[in-house]
Amino acid sequence: MWKQSGRISLWRYEPNDRNFLGWHLNADAAGCESLLALLDELPHGPQPYRTLAITEPTPKQLNVPRANASWVAPSRLRLAWSSGPAAWEFSAELDPATLTFGAHWLVPLRNGIAGICKGQGDYAIGTRKGIGLPLWFWW
Repeated sequence: MWKQSGRISLWRYEPNDRNFLGWHLNADAAGCESLLALLDELPHGPQPYRTLAITEPTPKQLNVPRANASWVAPSRLRLAWSSGPAAWEFSAELDPATLTFGAHWLVPLRNGIAGICKGQGDYAIGTRKGIGLPLWFWW
């Protein structure tokens, strides 16, 4: 059974402009491992969703993608598995922020989270049109 550990930060810049539209994710090593374990469990676990506690991003984290911008952060993130393989819905709502995704996005999510602790990032996955906001990965 999955249990959250580590620090996980999620935020959005306000107003969302075309350069950094969507959600931004950062985590420490324990947070990355915790997220990866959750992604492994969701498709086969006892429930198709879990809600995580979110830590506000630090000034250092915020300055990696963009300095001097207003931002908002949820206190919780709900990750939900969808039976629709191409599903990607990451709304702009706060508390909880909710990402619903299907099998098509599992590998890109895993790769993005695993890359955070390797100093990789500065790219987004997910749609930029329609109902889903993209998710950016930052070291």
